[in-house]
Amino acid sequence: MNKKFLSGIIALFFAGTCLYAQDSAEQSYDLDEVVVTATRMGLPLKSVPQKVEIIDSKKIATVQADNAADLLKRTVNLDIIQYPGASSAVGMRGFAPSAHNRNYTLVLIDGKPAGTTNLTSIPTDFIEMVEVVKGPYSVLYGSDAMGGVINIITRKPGDSRTGNISLSAGNFGQTNFNGYASGGVSDNVSLALGFSRKAQDKDYRIGKKNLISLSEKEELILDKKSYGDIMTNSQYQINQFMGKLNVGFNDLWSADLSGIFVTSNDIETPGNYWHSYGLSKKDFDRTNTMLDIQRKTFNNTLLISPYYSVYNESNYDNNTEEGFINSKESVKQYGLKLSNTHIWGDFQLIGGIDLDALNVSSERFSDKLTPTNPYRPDHNSLASSAFVQGAYTKGDLFVNAGIRYNYTKFTLEADDFLGNEKKSTDYSNLNPSVGIKYFLTPMLNIHASAGNAFYVPDAYKTAGRYQVGNTQYRGNENLKAETSTSFDFGINMSNNEWLNLDVTYFHAFYKNKIVNDKKTDKATNEKYTTYANADKGRMNGLEIMFSSDIAKAHGSRYSLELYAAFTHLFNNKFDETTDKDTPAQKTLTKDMLYVRRNTGNFGITFDTHNGFVTRLNARYIGKRLENDWMAWDNLRPDIKPEDYYIKGDYETTDQVLQHSAHLVFDYSAYYNVTPKARVGISVSNLLDENYTEKDGYNMPGRSIMGSFSYSF
Repeated sequence: MNKKFLSGIIALFFAGTCLYAQDSAEQSYDLDEVVVTATRMGLPLKSVPQKVEIIDSKKIATVQADNAADLLKRTVNLDIIQYPGASSAVGMRGFAPSAHNRNYTLVLIDGKPAGTTNLTSIPTDFIEMVEVVKGPYSVLYGSDAMGGVINIITRKPGDSRTGNISLSAGNFGQTNFNGYASGGVSDNVSLALGFSRKAQDKDYRIGKKNLISLSEKEELILDKKSYGDIMTNSQYQINQFMGKLNVGFNDLWSADLSGIFVTSNDIETPGNYWHSYGLSKKDFDRTNTMLDIQRKTFNNTLLISPYYSVYNESNYDNNTEEGFINSKESVKQYGLKLSNTHIWGDFQLIGGIDLDALNVSSERFSDKLTPTNPYRPDHNSLASSAFVQGAYTKGDLFVNAGIRYNYTKFTLEADDFLGNEKKSTDYSNLNPSVGIKYFLTPMLNIHASAGNAFYVPDAYKTAGRYQVGNTQYRGNENLKAETSTSFDFGINMSNNEWLNLDVTYFHAFYKNKIVNDKKTDKATNEKYTTYANADKGRMNGLEIMFSSDIAKAHGSRYSLELYAAFTHLFNNKFDETTDKDTPAQKTLTKDMLYVRRNTGNFGITFDTHNGFVTRLNARYIGKRLENDWMAWDNLRPDIKPEDYYIKGDYETTDQVLQHSAHLVFDYSAYYNVTPKARVGISVSNLLDENYTEKDGYNMPGRSIMGSFSYSF
């Protein structure tokens, strides 16, 4: 049935390409070379040795994605944890994602900290482009950039007055609306304003099928009853407001002021499929304010960038009118980024100072008025950094190198409920980085890069004390900062007209990796999970990216692009020493959790360049390992001890499950009925796959949306 349905979709896809190819009008495009703003020097993509993937506005327009998490997982190979209830996080190159702690992948909005790792809280409506830098980038951004950097670039105001409105609706009660207007209000002032609202007013249905045949155990992990079932309590709505102001004071000085406000109330949170944590709801809001003051001459750019963000979240004990807020948290990030870039012929140098502050406050209540122990203590950090990086270009050779010194003061506030006293810890790191790219021919280049990165432990892991279901967590105040040294090298073949192929090998040496550590309290005999530093870890793998416009290769007036990207991890392990300083001491080698050994995206895009574009995309989600937290509540009684993963040094008592691989297809088609009016249809999870991004949290089945947009 799945094969017949897929064959029909492919036939429909090619029928559309043939029909509209006859009406194609020849157009030529002089595209400006893409500039990578994540480099902080505005370097052209061609000259950047580090692995960078660009999601441009053209691709964004063809991807059915309500938020940054959906956009990234459907265009870039990465690991993702995603829950119903508007929560998600990503990881790259073996660095696992985490939805509850700070991440190893740094998320930026317009080059400043996003103020959240929850990518579901970042709607796509006003995203112009996304830069994904793979590999360590602590030399420019400090902590949390071990796996890479995701820089989300929002739409900028222009001098000409333009705007658009868009409406869409689909099953599960989904409705989307957004409006955007931009233009000059005087000779040197331009303004942009936008609003969007996304809602799902009905509970979604879980997928009914699996394209890849699953074993009996894999079906039991998903739960056989989940196929086609309703995920109760999964409704939500998210509103976003955006404003941008650009002022040109004179030929040298300019300023850009940006404000983003995202808010949502009564987001339903079903918990896992079995609702073992109860049916609840939450509110959140996020505010980002950023200012860029720039002085620019022909060979020098001074940039002064203060920023402020706050993310507030409140969780209720149940989803009723009588429900009270049983936990709430506020995360504030603010700081100042100061840099100066100077150009001497073929050499470009940036130097700067970053001051980044983080302030987190957390509360919990046992009833409306009675406070109890928070999930983690209030804490704050102040990171002071100085960096310098140079970029050199000589003919076909491109080199960049830099170094950053980081000093971070991390303070845990005293908390009587948690029993911890006020404590301050200092961390300092020196992070070098180097990259080189050389064009052997105009179409063929080799590239390599290397760098260090670090990660300061989160308060959850150093002093938290909380319980999820029957699992109790306790922090470890003796945790050390994690560090990594990574390198990659590869070869790229590119003809901008019709071919691009890149093969990159990457390797990371990981020290003091923080891992879960199950223990038993000797005084109370209670089981709990804490955190410990593993001895070391190793991750290495291969990334392959391919795209070819086969129509353009044959001189056609339209585009028919085939693309594929695949990431394979050869090794993703860590060493853990048990029973230290005792006769029973031994070192265990284990595979890392929450990381897929294989991920892939592949598909086909057809564009007439005359108003019609269609895209069929498939995402391969490889197998992954996760702790079986559901065993604590016996939610899957048919899962037996012999079903647990016991390869390497894992044992049955570790209760680790290997989750199945899946293929998830998405389809979209858009047509300009007039130069200003556009209609479209998009289908997410085309083949109605039943799958999870996090154990127990089955994702939505087939979702169909129709859309209309009008530009003016």
